[in-house]
Parts: sequence; C-alpha cells; structure tokens
Amino acid sequence: MAATAPTVELIHVTTGPDGLTVTTRSPVPEMTMRPVGPGIPPIWASDPQPEARSWSIWTLPPGWRGGWHRNPSRQWVMPISGRWWVETQDGVRTEMGPGEAHLGDDTNALPDSTGRIGHDSGVIGDQPLVVMIVRLDEHSPA
Repeated sequence: MAATAPTVELIHVTTGPDGLTVTTRSPVPEMTMRPVGPGIPPIWASDPQPEARSWSIWTLPPGWRGGWHRNPSRQWVMPISGRWWVETQDGVRTEMGPGEAHLGDDTNALPDSTGRIGHDSGVIGDQPLVVMIVRLDEHSPA
C-alpha cells in the first residue's frame, strides 16, 4: 500500500477579492490511512466534515442552461450521470461528468462590467444531467 497520501483536487467556484467569480482547483483536507469500520481494510480518508445541511438529486434536461446567477447557498455539486459545464466571470469554462465534483461557493459574487454575476452553467449533449447537491452551512470551511 502507498505510504504517501494521494492528492485529490476538486473544482472550486468562488469569488476573488474583487467580488468576481473565479475557478480554482483546491486540494481536499489532508488524508490519513485509517480503517473505516470493523473488519474493513484501511483506506486513505479525510476527516468527516460536519457542515452538510441537506442534500437532493436534480435532473436537468438536455439543452438546459442556467444563465448567469449566484449559487443559492454553498453547495457541492456532484454529477451522477450526464455531462455539464460551468463558466465563471474569469472566463474559465470547466466541463464535468460522473466522478467529478465542484464546490459552488459564489454566494457573494458581484456583477462584472457586462452585468454578469456569479456563474453560468448548462447541460452538454443529448442526455439529461443528474447531479447530487449537498448544501452546506454558510460559514463552514470548504
């Protein structure tokens, strides 16, 4: 088994010091090798994060586009099936599908010079996008 913790990065849609949105990649909290239950071999795991407030499953139809908006709350968005894209005010467009996730954290975004605020997003292709949304407490760490 590897002696060095793996590096896992997640996409983070947040606001910069100027109040405009940016896309960054952030590492998950430090992972340690540990058992997760009796009789289960150890795995690399980060500490449980207590900030989850609620979760839901959304299905977005083919052709759906959200338009420029802020996230209604801090939330993890994890595609289960289908593909989609998210674009932030810095011009970064990220495409995601199953096995990827992003932290929507642009609740304080300000309008840019063209009036765009937060991020835009949309479904890619002719299949619906199914995502799990995990809403977080407003003041929790990422």
